[in-house]
Amino acid sequence: MKPKISVIVLNYNGLNFLKKCIPTIQKQTYKNIEIIVSDNHSNDGSLNYLTKFSKIVVIKNNKNFGYSKANNLAAKKATGDFLFFLNNDTELFVDAVENLMKCYKERSIMTARQIPVWNKKYYGSSGAGIDIFGYPYVEDQNNPRKTRVFYADGAMFFIKKKDFVDLGMFDEALFIFQEDIDLSWRAHLFGYKIISCWEAKLYHHSGGTVLGGSNNLKKYTTSYLRRYLNEKNTIRNILKNYSFPLGILVLAILLIAHCFEIVVLTLFGKWKVIQCYLKAYCWNITHLGNTLSFRKYVQRRRRISDIELIKKMYWTYAKLHMFSVILFVNRE
Repeated sequence: MKPKISVIVLNYNGLNFLKKCIPTIQKQTYKNIEIIVSDNHSNDGSLNYLTKFSKIVVIKNNKNFGYSKANNLAAKKATGDFLFFLNNDTELFVDAVENLMKCYKERSIMTARQIPVWNKKYYGSSGAGIDIFGYPYVEDQNNPRKTRVFYADGAMFFIKKKDFVDLGMFDEALFIFQEDIDLSWRAHLFGYKIISCWEAKLYHHSGGTVLGGSNNLKKYTTSYLRRYLNEKNTIRNILKNYSFPLGILVLAILLIAHCFEIVVLTLFGKWKVIQCYLKAYCWNITHLGNTLSFRKYVQRRRRISDIELIKKMYWTYAKLHMFSVILFVNRE
């Protein structure tokens, strides 16, 4: 008997995406699959649509729990040997799961190759690198395989269930964003590997799980929330996952970089973006006790030094070339 795989789909008002995603899971050449949808209190008809499928396990969350908690709840209910976390705005190639199993190696996290729906001729990417501050970094957009993969994208995250539990699952204080980087970071520290499976392919709309249904894609109403959560979660990840004193040094450099960004943002009158930075630091100060508690768990389990760890990262500031985008993109 082949190992059982629990495909966990996260959904929040993503009916239009579900209608494309679910059938591609059902048509997989790998047959020993259970489908679990963790629904974050959708009100767009998603739940009515899912009642058509008697074999799909639906978890009806009583509010929007975000990415981490909703997926953790689904993982606890999963009966499979493996977990395949999948965003609702993805469409699997028919042999994607089968290829993930062929690529799998013990004590690893697998990531599939995602191809953007708006450019299906693009070679695609599988996982991404990070800079020393924990921001995503791709070395060469035209040659994604050149990038040193540090983390598995949360939109397509494949792991053995017992390993997911061993790693401490997703950090539920990270409502959404950076939770995939955090768990992959912990995996490196605990002696696991992150493996790109280029043969396992899927199309990815990007943003559907965050924004809700496709009707909302023209109006990006969560821009400031995204900025705040990314900065907040990045700071928490640094505090948890680096050893002392390197973590303090990295955080101090990041603080200087943020101060510079705030000065520039002030010149351009981007007050709402500035508030995102301030709120991010305030949150981390008020939740420092919880962060340090989680940190003890991480540091107690680590098996590699920071010297080994930073060899897997990029000594750069990934946001630098993105800063002009932050300044000039219109936001609601």
